Amino acid sequence: MKLGIAVICLIGLVAATAARAADTNAPPLPSPSAHQPMAGNLLPPRVLEDLALTSEQQANYDALAAGFKKDAAKWRADNNYDSQKAREEMSQARAAGDQATIQKLTNQRKGLMDLRQSYVDKVRAFLTDEQKVTLDKGLEHAHDWSGGHSPSGALPPPPADK
Repeated sequence: MKLGIAVICLIGLVAATAARAADTNAPPLPSPSAHQPMAGNLLPPRVLEDLALTSEQQANYDALAAGFKKDAAKWRADNNYDSQKAREEMSQARAAGDQATIQKLTNQRKGLMDLRQSYVDKVRAFLTDEQKVTLDKGLEHAHDWSGGHSPSGALPPPPADK
């Protein structure tokens, strides 16, 4: 009788251990914002996470991000820019290989991309040299995360003199 109880307890322990091991070996779930498009974000969430900002840097970033969102909204209103419509048009133009429309839509968005770049330059000003390297690599990879299309929000690397 004691042996039967011991065997049952041992089987339960092994099953519980196996279940626990399966849970810990699973890759962590990405944060909800990790794969969201740039939307109104100044930096892609993954890049921001990789920068590991100090509390002072985070406060500076938050202020810049709020300013960027405000300025971007103003730019969109002033330019009658509908990002959803532009994305759909860009997707259709790419599918059709319509280079003229792709160029037109890219040029249409240039003001917004320039605005974003000006804010990224302001962020760069308070980063350490190591964080600047992380930012550059992250923005380069953002192109891959966005599906390889710069007009969807990825930024080109900064000029070498910065």
